[in-house]
Amino acid sequence: MSAKLKQRAVINGKVFWLTGSTQQELFQSYLSHAITEGVVVPPDENGQHRKDGLSTRFSDIAERWFTLYKVGKVRETTLTGYESYLKRHVLPYFGEMDVRDISIDDVQLFLNSKESLSKKTIDEIWLVVRMVLDVAFEDGLIPSNPSKSKRLRNPSKKKSTRLPLTTKEAEDIEAHLPDIPKLLDRRYVALLLYCPARSEDIRGIRMKDIDPHKMLIRIERSVTYAKAKTIIGDPKTEAGFRHMLMLPKLWDVLALTPEEMHDPDAYLLHMRDDTHQPLTFQANRRLWERVCAAINVYGKTPHCFRHTFATRAYRAGVSEKTLQSMGGWADLKTMQNVYIHTQEEDLENARRLLTLL
Repeated sequence: MSAKLKQRAVINGKVFWLTGSTQQELFQSYLSHAITEGVVVPPDENGQHRKDGLSTRFSDIAERWFTLYKVGKVRETTLTGYESYLKRHVLPYFGEMDVRDISIDDVQLFLNSKESLSKKTIDEIWLVVRMVLDVAFEDGLIPSNPSKSKRLRNPSKKKSTRLPLTTKEAEDIEAHLPDIPKLLDRRYVALLLYCPARSEDIRGIRMKDIDPHKMLIRIERSVTYAKAKTIIGDPKTEAGFRHMLMLPKLWDVLALTPEEMHDPDAYLLHMRDDTHQPLTFQANRRLWERVCAAINVYGKTPHCFRHTFATRAYRAGVSEKTLQSMGGWADLKTMQNVYIHTQEEDLENARRLLTLL
């Protein structure tokens, strides 16, 4: 007997629990509630749900898009982001509009109203609008998707560039690692300094992922947070499943004991009272607060250290393909454009080389 599936749905502002043994039965359950709420008209005498019977209200289409095509299909952190953008930005503007009335100008006016946000944030909000209107287009409710027009421009005047640490700053942090009182905190900062890892990758490392013989660390899970809830899942992309080099100086700072290594399922960064539980949102936040109180991190976030490693490794002669593999970047161009930064010292090196011409 097939197990029952259960999924939460919000239809016309009301919460319903969909049940069924298959995805098709879940859809039928959704359809039944949607008909009751007037979001979809009942089937005709031939049992067909006509395209022209679908609601053309933006909020109704957004609910269908979110519930049927995103819930359970994307990472929880991604889902939380979509939900936040819908509630805080998209639905207050487009929610009650008929999608047939939304023009290219309407979309640009909406984007213009968000100009105080960073370019990246506006791009992500814009993506949500495009995906919802794609549903309307594919259902035959609109002849084209106005949010895909080439005339549209991101109006952001705010840059959100994450600059890496300079070599001097990175060396200063490295020199002051012993000043961080807690071993757990030192381990975290050392991994940020000596590996091209995302914070979520570091939080997901278990003892069985550390190979002291080959001096490698395997990344095969991540620990993220959605509404402060701890989510243990896969790395961000397929390329995120990888091995990272463990430098001797990193191994020295980790200072792993035989007892720790004999518990393969223990997390490297774990809760104080349970080594099999990764850091919670609050514990992770307090860790970084302790680090910032102990040493000067020059106002940088943990993610800036990933930029720093990539920039320093590239400058040291590590090939781009090797660096891409170690860091788990799915796209080489992204790594080149975003993570490898030209710093003042690079310009000075160029000056010295050019004076020899």
